[in-house]
Amino acid sequence: MTFHEDELPPERLSHNRALHTIVQLEDKFIARVLKDRGSSLNICPLTTLKRLGKGLHAIRMRSINVKAFAGSQRATDGEINLSLQMGPTWFDVEFQVLDISTTYNLLLGQPWIHAARAVALTLHQPVKFE
Repeated sequence: MTFHEDELPPERLSHNRALHTIVQLEDKFIARVLKDRGSSLNICPLTTLKRLGKGLHAIRMRSINVKAFAGSQRATDGEINLSLQMGPTWFDVEFQVLDISTTYNLLLGQPWIHAARAVALTLHQPVKFE
């Protein structure tokens, strides 16, 4: 699998942007979806669910403890499965729901990256699939 020079962002190697993408959920597009190889969970902030018109009834009650970047721990509000389209492919993704303030609308972590058999290259920013 290779990545080509034309896939580099306009600022070439000096960029410092996060690995964000846009996905489709039903008839809505969700921007600022962060792909994070270092996260052991897929995270959906509660605010994102509300903007998508998903009610709290859609959340399955399953609370797990999550450790934040600063070392603090908190329980999730539950989990939800969402079908997302990225490129031509649809993915059923299980997200842990947290009532937190974030700079992203969804976080796709290792569970999604491994299930999708994807390669996320931080230098070039794109994601390639097998």
